[in-house]
Amino acid sequence: MACELTAGFALDCKETVGGIKAIFLQQLVDFQSGVTVDATSEEIDGLPTASVYQYTLPKHTGNFTEEVASSVENGTIFYTQTVTATFFKLTAARRKQLELVAKNRLVVFVQDNNNNIWMVGKVDGAEVTAASTSTGTAKGDLNGYTITFTAEEAHKAYRLESFSATPFDNFASITVVAPTI
Repeated sequence: MACELTAGFALDCKETVGGIKAIFLQQLVDFQSGVTVDATSEEIDGLPTASVYQYTLPKHTGNFTEEVASSVENGTIFYTQTVTATFFKLTAARRKQLELVAKNRLVVFVQDNNNNIWMVGKVDGAEVTAASTSTGTAKGDLNGYTITFTAEEAHKAYRLESFSATPFDNFASITVVAPTI
C-alpha cells in the first residue's frame, strides 16, 4: 500500500516562530516543467531557469496556511494552500503591479520566519482570490493593500532545499528580482 505510515513525531524543542518574511512570485507557465523533488528528503532540489519577483512583507502582516480537504464519500483528498500578504502605502505603481498579479496564474514561493521556502501552487498554480485597498479611518490604520492567494493541490506544499545566505542562492537557475517599488 502506497500510504503506509513510516515514522512518528518526537516532541521537539520550542525553537520556531510564526509568520512570513517575503513572497516571491512568477507566472505558473515558467514552472510547469523542470521542478524536481528529491525522492528521499521530499524537498524541491531543482527549479527551471526563471526569474522570481520578491515582495518583502512588513512584520506580522502575512501568513501561509494549508488545510486538507478530504471526502470520505468520494475517496478524494487535496490541500488548500492560502497565502495572505499586506503591503503598506497606496501608490500608482503598486496598484498597477497588484492588478497584474491578480490577472495571472502564479507560483508563490513563501519565505517564512524560520527561513524555509515553500512552493505554493506547484502543479495547478495559485490565484488571487481576495484583495483589498484601504486608506484607513484613523491615523494609525492601514494605508495599503491586502492580497490573498489560493491554490488547490494534490500534495502538501513542498519545501525548497535550504539556502546558504540569501533565498534561492542554491538554485543557480533562479534570478531573484529585488523589490523596486
